[in-house]
Amino acid sequence: MTNKSIQNSMRWSLFAEIAAKLVTPISNMLLARILMPEDFGVIAVCTMIVSFVDIITDAGFGKYLIQHDFENKQECLQYATVAFWSNFIISVVLFSFIFLFRDVIAINLGNDSYAPVIAVSSFQIVLTSFSSIQINLLRRQLEYKKLFIIRCLVAVSPLFISVPLAFILKSYWALVFGNLSSTSLSIIVLNAMSTWKPRLFYSIAILRKMLHFSFWSLLEGLMHWGIFWVDVFILAQYYSDYYVGLYKNSSNIVMSILGMISASMSPVLLSVLSRIKHHPEKVYELFLAIQKLMLYLVTPMGVGIFCYQDIVTYILLGSSWSEATEIIGAWGLMMACSVAFYSFTAELYKSQGIPQVLVFFQCLFVAILIPVCIIGVTWGFWAFVYLRCLCVIAQILLSLIFIKKVFGFAVSRLLNNCVYPLLATSSIVIIYVLSREQIHTKIAEFITMIVSACAYFAVVYLFFRKDVIRQQQKIVREKIND
Repeated sequence: MTNKSIQNSMRWSLFAEIAAKLVTPISNMLLARILMPEDFGVIAVCTMIVSFVDIITDAGFGKYLIQHDFENKQECLQYATVAFWSNFIISVVLFSFIFLFRDVIAINLGNDSYAPVIAVSSFQIVLTSFSSIQINLLRRQLEYKKLFIIRCLVAVSPLFISVPLAFILKSYWALVFGNLSSTSLSIIVLNAMSTWKPRLFYSIAILRKMLHFSFWSLLEGLMHWGIFWVDVFILAQYYSDYYVGLYKNSSNIVMSILGMISASMSPVLLSVLSRIKHHPEKVYELFLAIQKLMLYLVTPMGVGIFCYQDIVTYILLGSSWSEATEIIGAWGLMMACSVAFYSFTAELYKSQGIPQVLVFFQCLFVAILIPVCIIGVTWGFWAFVYLRCLCVIAQILLSLIFIKKVFGFAVSRLLNNCVYPLLATSSIVIIYVLSREQIHTKIAEFITMIVSACAYFAVVYLFFRKDVIRQQQKIVREKIND
C-alpha cells in the first residue's frame, strides 16, 4: 500500500459521499414536498426493522474481510465465499420470519397497518446479502473509484424511481419501491464491476475462525444501530406516524449532510489503520491529522445548520415542514460533535482488532440514552428532541475516557485539535449574531448564510492555511508497507 493509493482512496471515497449526499437531499427535497410526514413515519419504522436485520445478516463478516491479514489472495477469496453464503442463508431465514410474523411485529410496533409494508420492505434484506461482501472486498482493496461509480448510480436512482412514483401514488409505497430498486441496481452494477464472484464452496472451519471476531463486530453493529434507532423505537410507542416522520426525516437529512464526512473517511481510515496497527505512533499521528482535517469541515457545517436552521429547513424540506426547524438545528450541533468524537474514534477500535472495547463503550452510551429518551418522551415531544441531542455530551466524555485508557492518547491533544476549527467557525457565529435582527426575509437569510460560509473559508485561508497544509503533509509523509 503506497501513499498515493491512500490519497486516491480518500479522494474517491470523499467524491462518492459528496455526490451521494448532494443527490440524496435533492431527492428528499422533492419527496418532502409531495409526501406527508406521516408517510416518512411509516418508512422510518420499516427502515428501523430492515437496518436491524441487515446487521444480523452481515454478522460482522464484512469487517472481518477488510481487517484480517490473509496469507494469500486465494485464502481471502475462500473466506469471502463462505461469508457470502452465510449471509445469504441468514437473510432468507430472517426474511421468512418477518414475512410470516408481520402482523405480530406490526402490532408490537403500535400500528397493525404496518404489516403489508413491513413484509415488502423486508425483502431488501435478501437483496442486500448479494452485494455486501463484494462492497467490503472493494473496500479492502481500496477500490474506491469503483465504489464511487456504484454509489453515484444508487444515489441517483430515487430521482428517477421514487420521485415519479410519489407523484403517481402519493403514498409511502413510492419510497418502498424506490429503496428496493436502488438495492437491485447496486447488485447489477457490482456484479458487472467486481472480479470476485461467489462459487459453490463452504467450510465450517472457516466459518468458525470468523465467528470470534465477527461476534464482537456484530454486537458493535447492533449497538451502533441502537444509538441511532432506539430513540425512534421509543418515540413510536408514544406518538403518531406524523411525529415519528417529522423527527426521523429531519434528523436523517442532517445525518446525510454531516455524515458525508464520516462516511467518506471512515472506510478508508479503517483500511489504513488496520494495515499499520503494529505501529502505535503512526496510528496516533495519522488519526490526529485526519481528525483535525475533518474538524475543519464538520464544525462549520454543524454550527451553520444551527444558526441558519430556518432557511436550511425551508430549502431542504419546504414550508410544510416548518415544525422541523428546531430538530434540524439541534441535530446539526449534535452530529458535528458525534462525528468528531465518536465516528472516527470508533474506527480505531475496529482497526486494532478490539471491537469488544467499542461494544462496551456503546453499551454504556445506550444505557444512558434509553432512560433519557424515555424520560424525555414522557415530558413531551420537544423535551424528547432536546434531551436526545444533549446525550452527545455523555458520548464525548465516554469517548475521551476510553481513548485515554485504551490507547494512552493524550486527551489534551484531542481537545487541542478542536481549537483552530472552533476559532475559524466563530466567524459564522459573529456574522449571524450581528445580522439576525436585520434578517426579515428568506432571501436575506440565505444571502447571510452564504456570506458566513465565505467568511469562514477566508478566515481558514488567511490564518489557518498552514495548519491545514501541515496536517495534509503528515498524511502524505506516512510511509506504509502493505
